[in-house]
Amino acid sequence: MENNLLYIILLSITLISVIISIISLRYAITIRKYLKKFIIISKKISKKEFHIRLDTNAKGELGELSKNFNEMIEIMHSTILEVENSHLQKESILKSISHGILAVDINSNIILINERAKKMLKCEKYAKIEGKSINLAIKEKTILKAIMPFIASKHSVVKEIKLPNDDVYTINIDPIYLHNVNDRIIIGSIINIKNITKRVMLENMRSDFVANVSHELKTPITSISGFVETLKLNEDLDKETRNRFLSIIESESNRLKRLIDDILLLSFIENKESVLFEEVNIYDVFIEVYDMTSYLAKNKNITVTYNINDEKIKCRTNRDYIKQIFINIIENAIKYTPKDKYIYIKIENFDKYFIFSVRDEGIGIPDEDLDRIFERFYRVDKARSREIGGTGLGLAITKHIVKNIGGSIKVNSELGVGSEFIIKIPKK
Repeated sequence: MENNLLYIILLSITLISVIISIISLRYAITIRKYLKKFIIISKKISKKEFHIRLDTNAKGELGELSKNFNEMIEIMHSTILEVENSHLQKESILKSISHGILAVDINSNIILINERAKKMLKCEKYAKIEGKSINLAIKEKTILKAIMPFIASKHSVVKEIKLPNDDVYTINIDPIYLHNVNDRIIIGSIINIKNITKRVMLENMRSDFVANVSHELKTPITSISGFVETLKLNEDLDKETRNRFLSIIESESNRLKRLIDDILLLSFIENKESVLFEEVNIYDVFIEVYDMTSYLAKNKNITVTYNINDEKIKCRTNRDYIKQIFINIIENAIKYTPKDKYIYIKIENFDKYFIFSVRDEGIGIPDEDLDRIFERFYRVDKARSREIGGTGLGLAITKHIVKNIGGSIKVNSELGVGSEFIIKIPKK
């Protein structure tokens, strides 16, 4: 009886062990199967295949694990997209900034840099700049020398420097702070580099213009004032002397008027934002100007001939501008051409533009002055220019008009032989 009971107990233990082993084996197989899936999916996730998911049909702890793992994939994917979008936005912002932007850490290593800064600093075009020391990355030594003493400075610094090629830059250097609960820690500097060459040039031009205007206005005003004072203090002057003084006053007054008119015209052209365009017959405008200026040529016995290959040239432009160009260039040729000489005018028609050229047998322009004749108040021969009534603004006005209507102007000249002005004007 005891033996039977022992046998039953042993058999029961054996059966239970077998059942437990079978269950454990099945569970181990299931876990191994899921582990393989985890490994496969994790490898795919490492390759940024975030669309894949674990099977969530499993029950119990494995089902919960699968569900949590899938949620983790979604959160990870969402976070990575946010980071990538944020990085893309920052890159887009940096690229769109017209100034050079450069950020460096306290060890002078570059954290970020935009393309504009790379060009300004003469960095290698295709090299990876981030992470490099500015001493190795920046090839523009003048700028490097200017910013080095202020890296990781606690105070903002503004510097203006001039490069060997005469470009002028302003450099703003500001500290970058890392804020924590108790304090602010400097981690580097942000550097803003702006090319202000054009602004400096315009400021210099404006300053020169004001000085020149003051000088040009002072001369006739002083002359007028002096002769008026003389007439007031000498009532017994003879008629001939009085008339001579009055003629000088009249001449200086006319000169003053021409100068003011040219200054106002130049200001109007420079500041006018919109220009009225209309269909203009070029031949009609030219003949009008030719008739207006013919008396000036006759007074000096100058022969003016013209050749127009098409009298029906039409151009969508500003009529007053075209007229002013013709007047300025033709009058200029007559003024600087000696008596009994010739002036040749040609207008050539092309598909998309026409060319207006005036060649004279005048005094010519020295080579060293050719690049400057379109500057305001620049005169090759100041005494002669004033003598013939020039204000020094005619060619500057012409250049601005030509630029406003999308054309181009150039001059060929030989001293003592003559000059040729060639103006190309688009039809639209």
